[in-house]
Order: sequence, then structure tokens, then C-alpha cells
Amino acid sequence: MTADPDRLVPPLFLAHGSPMLAITDMPARRFLGDLGRSLPRPRGIVILSPHWETDGLRVSAPGPLRTIHDFGNFPRALFEIQYPASAPRDLVAEVVGLFDQAGLNPRLDDGWGLDHGAWVPLSLLYPDADVPVVAVSLPLQAGPRDVLALGRALEPLTRRGVLVVGSGSTTHNLRTLQPSGTPTAGWAQDFDRWLEEGIAAGDVDRLARLDDAPHFRLAHPTEEHLLPVFFPLGAAGADAAGELLHRSYDRGTLSMTYYRFVVPETVS
Repeated sequence: MTADPDRLVPPLFLAHGSPMLAITDMPARRFLGDLGRSLPRPRGIVILSPHWETDGLRVSAPGPLRTIHDFGNFPRALFEIQYPASAPRDLVAEVVGLFDQAGLNPRLDDGWGLDHGAWVPLSLLYPDADVPVVAVSLPLQAGPRDVLALGRALEPLTRRGVLVVGSGSTTHNLRTLQPSGTPTAGWAQDFDRWLEEGIAAGDVDRLARLDDAPHFRLAHPTEEHLLPVFFPLGAAGADAAGELLHRSYDRGTLSMTYYRFVVPETVS
């Protein structure tokens, strides 16, 4: 399937969970495989992962993107996975140009690549690594509206056949993880419901007031894994809203939630 550069591509939020998602059969893994087979092929992907935090905004430089195994104490099979994606010069230039127009002062970075927050979900969506990828960092000290602005700057790309992705987790407190098969914690479900209501309504003001959310600091002792949800929300444009595609839970508290954000012009 060839990419259509003039096609609208709704942005996505993808939970990446534990690196074990790459090799373990679970509902979220099966969902991502099915989603990848159903999606039209994009011209390229721009992805923001919370595992690339930087002082200021950075964008992957053109060229091959190394597969970063930024974890320890996992099976050897995970460390053997390579996802040989590449950042094309033209797409990098588009991303940098749009960020420049928005006054966001991006810097090219040739020392990173794709961390597990990026390559794990992408390897399930597009296992052949044949779709060009540009990685965008999460600036340190960024808040919800800052990340929304990053996405909003890239809104034109969604009309040029490019898939904009935020990768993270809607609950992320590793100290609360339970044995596999443990029933889902009520606080995790409560937080997810609050988030889903705001996303479905496209209510940025509500979503930006994270401290008002039920169990926010239990769900997110630090907020870097939640902030990527604002990246595709911004890229979908003003007045956009999100559609829940899938939700399951891993080890009782880790939410594997996936959203598609509706570009306004695609609404009939």
C-alpha cells in the first residue's frame, strides 16, 4: 500500500507500557497488531515519547535511528530486537520548519534514536520498519499546554499524510504494579474515566487542570508519561476530540489505553 501525501491522518495516543509488550501476548499487543493492519500507510510518523526528555525541544536528525534498549533486567530477547527506522531529510525539515514558525526553537539531535516508548508500539503497528519516523523530545519542565502547543504546531502534517503519535501511559505508578491477573484497581479506573470524559469533549481547560483529577498523584507520581496525550490532541487542531479505541490493564494498575484524535475536517 502506498502513502497518499494529501490524505488526512488522525493523530494517535499509544500506551507503550512495559517493554514486555513487544514479546508478550496480551490484549494491548493484539490490539496494536490489528490497528496496524487496518490503518492506511502514512507518508511518515512523528512520535513523542516520555523517555526522551531534554533541555529544550529536540528533533531527530536525518538518517538511521538506532534502537535504544533503555531498560534493564528484562529477557535477552528484548535486547535482540532492532527496529531499523530512518528519519528522512524532507520530513525532518518539515517538522523543524513548523516548529520554527511556531517559535519553539527546535534543535537537531543525532545522538538519540528510538527509545522503547517509540520502537515498542511502532514495531507492533508497522513491524517491517518501512515507514519513515521522526522523533520529537519532551522538553523538561513542559506542562500540558506546552505539549499541546508542540502538537498544534504540527497540525499541517496531519493533512499531508503524516501520522502524529504521542506515546505514554494514562496511569503510570510502577510502585503499585501487582501480579499478572490481579483485578484492576479502582483508582486507576477512576482516573481513566476522568481523562476519557475530558478527551471525548475536547475540553483542554479541564484536561490541563491535572490536580483536579481523581487520584492524579497516585496515577502519576510524575507526569511525563501522561503529557504525550496532549501532543496528538494538539496536532488534531482546535476543537478536536478523542475517541477511545482500546483499554485494558496490565498488572492491575498500568493502563493500556489508546486514543484516536479527530481532525475537525474529518467530522461529517
